[in-house]
Amino acid sequence: MNYASLGANDDKEKILHDEPEVLSKPRIFLLNLSWYGLSLMFLLLSVEVVPAQVHALVGDAAKGRWLGGMIAGGAAVTFFLSPCIGMASDRLTLQIGKRRPIMIFGTTGLCIGLIGMALSASHIKISDLVEHRCKPYYNGTTNLHTHRIHNGNPSSLLVSGSGNAVDLDPEPPGDLALYIIFYLLVTAMFATINVPYNALIADKSNSSQRGFNSGVMGCMILLGNVSGAAVGTCFTEIGVIGAYATAISVVIISVCVTVFTTTENPGKVVNEPVGCIAIFCGFWQPLKEHDFRWVFITRFLMQQGVSTVTGFLEYWVSDMIQLPFCWNAARTVAFILLPLLFSASVGSVIMGIVSDRIGKRKIIVIIAAVMMSISCTALTFVNGENAFWMAFIIAFFFGMGLGTFQSIDFALVMDVLPDEKDKAKDIAVWHQALVLPNAIATPTGGIILDYFESVDCTIGLGYIILFAVTAFYFLLSAIFVTKIKRAN
Repeated sequence: MNYASLGANDDKEKILHDEPEVLSKPRIFLLNLSWYGLSLMFLLLSVEVVPAQVHALVGDAAKGRWLGGMIAGGAAVTFFLSPCIGMASDRLTLQIGKRRPIMIFGTTGLCIGLIGMALSASHIKISDLVEHRCKPYYNGTTNLHTHRIHNGNPSSLLVSGSGNAVDLDPEPPGDLALYIIFYLLVTAMFATINVPYNALIADKSNSSQRGFNSGVMGCMILLGNVSGAAVGTCFTEIGVIGAYATAISVVIISVCVTVFTTTENPGKVVNEPVGCIAIFCGFWQPLKEHDFRWVFITRFLMQQGVSTVTGFLEYWVSDMIQLPFCWNAARTVAFILLPLLFSASVGSVIMGIVSDRIGKRKIIVIIAAVMMSISCTALTFVNGENAFWMAFIIAFFFGMGLGTFQSIDFALVMDVLPDEKDKAKDIAVWHQALVLPNAIATPTGGIILDYFESVDCTIGLGYIILFAVTAFYFLLSAIFVTKIKRAN
């Protein structure tokens, strides 16, 4: 084609739709590095730190309601904010680009929010050594020794032989209202980073590298989760301030590496105005497209299953298996997550490369969903003295399935994006398939668990039904992915 004959508008449209350059593998790793820091922060806070802070602020009787309410509130903020951030990113016309400036702004706000969360609820109660659990590790004449557990703030005292913690800290645990405000700020800023960041990766992904790029993204997410779980095993020692300091440091470093090693073209002018009607339609317009809708549903069901498993894993560990080495449930969960996330990280990169070479994505989703469904089914049979080691092995295979799905998750949506000029907004809508299950899975799973445990708690009927329903989520995801037409 003779480009000199193109008009100005045609030339602009051509540039807009130019295929991105093929990136070297090191550049792809640097592009995706921010996911490492963001994922470390997310897992460390959501699994270990935030539940402990909420527990200290509201007590045992109300911790579930307050934690669930905060998660639901954060999901609502993300739901309404994400498409707006996407539209703003698509319309930004700065010379340095339209994605990275918003990422920098979001990272700054995120760090402010994290500091606020740390300081508004820095005192927690640690009572993880229980006599009846640790008794087998002591002889009949030796009592549990009185000792302190340091949290980076005044300690809690575990009294010899009682199994109860006596709080020696006379200071109030924190300010609940201020903590919630900063939590919602962190949630909003997390979305402010994620939306343009996903679009940046899509902008820089050549069609021949989408699978590899998606696999590296999944690997970074899962490696961040592994690191978050590893830091979580030391939460008792480093305390609230240490946990937040770790998260902030890693996020700043990883985001800065991505921002300053990635180049962008100046943002193009988008003439369509942004109004209330455009924002409202922004939620639903992409879902009218057939393939995008089924990609959304497939990911929603997959994430619904993942959120259900991870949301109730600590309760299952506490209620259904014998904890090893005098660990508490939180530490046991952290160790179970390590093989899961390690196998997922390895599987993500390998299957990302495979999907590019064979040109098939749907079959990979089906394999991943079946592996995860079988793993959840196997959990219903786990009990007895060796339950921990059985769960350890099952977690490895579940992680392989999770990594397999992560390897092509983002590549699949890039294959079916309905509107190039609104890429960030459409990805923000797709991102709701990750956010909404986090708000839906816990209440739904809690109702299932509580009802069926009341029917027969001796066999753990609530957990049996809960994991069976989770396995069904994964199977539905495998079935619905076959309805996507524009992906092989």
